[in-house]
Amino acid sequence: MPKLPSSLWNIPQRFISITHQLGRSWRRDVIKMTPEQIRISLDGFARLYPGQFGVTYEETKLGSIVSAKIYSNPSASEKPKGRTRVLLVHGGGFAFGSMRTHRALATALAAKTGTEVWLPDYSLAPENPFPKALEELLECFVDLTKTDEPIWLMGDSAGANLAAAVLNMAIERGLTLPAGLILLSPWIDLRASSESNTMSQAEWSPFERLDMLEYATHYLQGHSPMDPLASPIMAPLDQWPPVYLEASRAEYLWSDSEALATQLKEQKVDFEFRIEKASLHGWQLFPDILPEAKRSIHHMATFLEKHSQLPAS
Repeated sequence: MPKLPSSLWNIPQRFISITHQLGRSWRRDVIKMTPEQIRISLDGFARLYPGQFGVTYEETKLGSIVSAKIYSNPSASEKPKGRTRVLLVHGGGFAFGSMRTHRALATALAAKTGTEVWLPDYSLAPENPFPKALEELLECFVDLTKTDEPIWLMGDSAGANLAAAVLNMAIERGLTLPAGLILLSPWIDLRASSESNTMSQAEWSPFERLDMLEYATHYLQGHSPMDPLASPIMAPLDQWPPVYLEASRAEYLWSDSEALATQLKEQKVDFEFRIEKASLHGWQLFPDILPEAKRSIHHMATFLEKHSQLPAS
């Protein structure tokens, strides 16, 4: 198991491991929290961390889907029109997460890059199984393509799965493709036999194999995980635009990212695979708190600037 750098985490490694084990047991076996209860808890915590000031947050719609529109406030001489736009698909095991839980990440990215970030409030499992979320997110993406500004797809964890699947749907249907793709710790392979599930690297993880199988089941509800729209790593990647891929060697989903990087290289996709040695899953959600999250925002911004011809921040 990788050792956490002392400069980042002044916490004993054993304490972190035991805390995660107890947390999983308490959540799953004692309280028996439902996805709905987890949603409420996470949204409650998220209200305490609204993200950066000086960034506009508007609740509006993309197509028929309620979405947050987030952008840095322009000066009198600047024009919001012409911004690169990012469709950010929040993670949360397909069953939780919201515009609030990912607001800090979105505001940090908007402030750093000047992009316009959109956060859709898509339908969650198990109430709305595959492919409901995909259909809604594709509607959001198509609505954004009605103007000429560059569009990026972005997601973390299960949200990265959905973002990649939306890209594959756009390729299949001959739609306008995004300028690029940002995948943070992607859950890109929902098969029970995936390398991540086989390794079950759960020492520093709030979830383990049983959780992954449960939430994949909530989402798929009988649909095959072999479908490339369920496990995007099963699809051809040769038509993918530039990809920024980021993961930690210590997190449960490390192997998903490693396998995706291998395929991107084999299929000659322009990509960057940035690795944190020992960060905990979801670190990017705390850009004003964690130094590794600050690094992530910096590298995402650099990649966006390089491939979207954005002005340097």
